[in-house]
Amino acid sequence: MSAGPRLVLKQSTGWFAAGWAFAEAMSVLSDAAFKLFAWLCLNADRHTGRVRIGVAEIAQCLGKSDGEIEAALEELAQRGVCRIEGIEVEIADRYWPYEKQTCRSGAEEYAAQVRRLLAEPACVRCRFTAGDEKMARALYERGVTLAQVAHAIWLGCARKYTTLLSSQATAPPIASLSYFAAVIDEVLEQSNTSDAYWSYVRRKTAALEGEWLSRFRGRTGSGRG
Repeated sequence: MSAGPRLVLKQSTGWFAAGWAFAEAMSVLSDAAFKLFAWLCLNADRHTGRVRIGVAEIAQCLGKSDGEIEAALEELAQRGVCRIEGIEVEIADRYWPYEKQTCRSGAEEYAAQVRRLLAEPACVRCRFTAGDEKMARALYERGVTLAQVAHAIWLGCARKYTTLLSSQATAPPIASLSYFAAVIDEVLEQSNTSDAYWSYVRRKTAALEGEWLSRFRGRTGSGRG
């Protein structure tokens, strides 16, 4: 007896394993809530079943109003399909087809990501003390996204490099996350700023960093390390 034809995926990435639990969610949720559930499943981390994103961002992706998304999220929570904490949504184990891996809490992972963001710029020498950890957790509780933190770091560093390049005297590097506190607030006030603008800020920061490192190496004969 010959085997049937082998199924071949047209696209090997970006798909989601929808099983009986997915079908069950379809039967217990309204159309709007199920559409949101399906979108969350496609965008959640496969290892944790979590996605961290604000209502406004989801609304923009799905072409819905903030109120419609908030109502759908409330339904997902009431039905026990998702757990919602701030801007983090986790698909309940019953409705998640993958084995979840043991991982750090949302706040711990967020702080670790902030630490990695601070490690990238050459003008930052942050040891990430208990004070930095506390501030990162406070940002998490406020619902500040990692993208917004990254934007603030780019903008703050661009200004720092501009100061360093315009001054003949040496200046100390940025030593803590608190340096960016006011810039983070500034970014939050500019929530409607386009992605194109932040891409420009990132490129500008990289160019300024390269210019500063070139000048710094010329003076000292060494780079960052």
